[in-house]
Amino acid sequence: MYLINYDFYDLQALFIFFRSKPERLSDYKSALNGVIDYIMTPQGHYGDHNNIRKIIRPYYNENDEILSWVLVDNVYPINIYIIKQEAAYSIISAILREMLDSCDDLRRLNLLCDATHNIPSILMDEVKKSKIIRIMTKEYRKRYNPLFLKDELKLL
Repeated sequence: MYLINYDFYDLQALFIFFRSKPERLSDYKSALNGVIDYIMTPQGHYGDHNNIRKIIRPYYNENDEILSWVLVDNVYPINIYIIKQEAAYSIISAILREMLDSCDDLRRLNLLCDATHNIPSILMDEVKKSKIIRIMTKEYRKRYNPLFLKDELKLL
């Protein structure tokens, strides 16, 4: 299913949450798998508003107040656009899978989230996406996974 730009902002907020609280990712594994499944469903039409929030909401823990935005459905009156570039979905999915693979190593997860937290916005707005993302993820790839996003960035 296609997402809208506001769903990508929600993904950015989620990455920032895990950047500040990497130890909390293990409680959201099922939610992240749900997001991956949703965004990797064959594209073809746009579903509904607040897709990311609706997937994460059932897993929300009230101790994670910084993530409480998932409890509110937003109404988007202007500047809504559908993200149709398949590479954007491959990149987001690869980031989420890498987060899941890294959840037992908090130092690694923190660096991953630090390197990727702005990528959702870049995928929506930047012209030189692949160059910017390569620069942002350079340190993470150097330390942990040199193949991280290598194939996905070729699609941009």
